[in-house]
Amino acid sequence: MAGDKAEAAPLEAAGAGRGVLVWAAHAPLGAALQAGLQGQYSVTLLETLPAALPEQGQAVVLLARAPAGAVCRALQDGLGPAAALEAAGQEIETVLALQMQDRQRVLLLDDTAARHAPDAVLACCGLAASTAAQSRLQEAAAPAPDAVMLALAAARLQADVALSRLAGQFAASVRVGPGEADPDTALTLFLDGREMAEECALLREQQRSMYAQMEALYREKLQLEQQLEQVGDRCARLQAETQMAQGRLRARAETLEAAGHRIAGLEQAVAAQAEAAAGFKAQVQQLYGSRSFRLMAPLRSARRALRGTR
Repeated sequence: MAGDKAEAAPLEAAGAGRGVLVWAAHAPLGAALQAGLQGQYSVTLLETLPAALPEQGQAVVLLARAPAGAVCRALQDGLGPAAALEAAGQEIETVLALQMQDRQRVLLLDDTAARHAPDAVLACCGLAASTAAQSRLQEAAAPAPDAVMLALAAARLQADVALSRLAGQFAASVRVGPGEADPDTALTLFLDGREMAEECALLREQQRSMYAQMEALYREKLQLEQQLEQVGDRCARLQAETQMAQGRLRARAETLEAAGHRIAGLEQAVAAQAEAAAGFKAQVQQLYGSRSFRLMAPLRSARRALRGTR
């Protein structure tokens, strides 16, 4: 019978007879549970999460937010994404550390169970799961966070190796979760989370490698741009030299053209002189072939003879 009672009421087995310490991330839920337990046990409601377990041996009930819910709450309180993740991680680490100090004394409950499974919370604490008692827990429970924000928070937790590991440990450690308490399922979630964390770490390593390759390619791009700029400068110089050479060629072409015109003029003059010489030659030949030139031949001979005697 004692074993059945311990199984039915884990809180009593945790040492509730020596007193019960209750801490809740959502204060109204802690107050509601305190009110339900005060008829059976000496209950103290803790306003802040203790750093260590008291030495008096009281049972400790921790109504903690799941990591994703803690991130959502921190964001709703006005923290930035990085600060919200850090705050949620610190809270979950403290809760898990308290449970690790004495698993038998500490009952770790997911506070969303008060909203989804109040009968399981009451049974864990050894209280009758009446409709009124369940309603009181549900009314005191924190409102459900926005579904989109919760999904984004869960995705961000999975992307962080340390936080993903904490989320898996929390899921494996809670006595009562959002639904039925199933240690095997919680362990599976923890292992899946660890595998996803390892995969994320591998992806991050690949991402760093890709960033390194991109930086190397960017440096190579800068070098190629510098080389291209140098080639452009050389091309500009060659183009300027080409333009100068073309200018000199045009000047020489103009000089050659002028010389060609002069040569053509000289050729015309030579042709005219040759034509005149040919005319003169024809006239001389005509003169030599004339009758008067032949008749005067003796006189010319006598004249030359007379000149010779002188």
